[in-house]
Amino acid sequence: MEQHVLVALALSFVGGLSTSLGALLVIVNPSPDLKRLGLLQGFAAGLMLSISFLDLAHNALNSIGFLKANLWFFAGVLFFGFVVKFIPEPTFVPTTDASKKKQTDDDGSGKDMMKKHRRQVLFSGIIT
Repeated sequence: MEQHVLVALALSFVGGLSTSLGALLVIVNPSPDLKRLGLLQGFAAGLMLSISFLDLAHNALNSIGFLKANLWFFAGVLFFGFVVKFIPEPTFVPTTDASKKKQTDDDGSGKDMMKKHRRQVLFSGIIT
């Protein structure tokens, strides 16, 4: 067999093993806690995004150059930072339950909980 055919078969085999490993994790632990589930979803999303980014970055570097490609990349990072900062997430509603009063400020606004949520999102982004 030719060399490139063997490489393609080997990479397909590795992809199949990775899928099997993911299925095995689901079978072994059918009901993971939310923290672990979020971590695994963040890892999967980061892996897919990094593969897409590296594929697109290579073409961008070749077509518009290193400096412009990096400037546009960081402009996109700043844009999404502003979107996250100024557009609230509609599904995130701070609780005012007495049992969860520790998670809110004295005025009950939920600012501590929002800060914790932002730290968790930032941590997920760093992992991604």
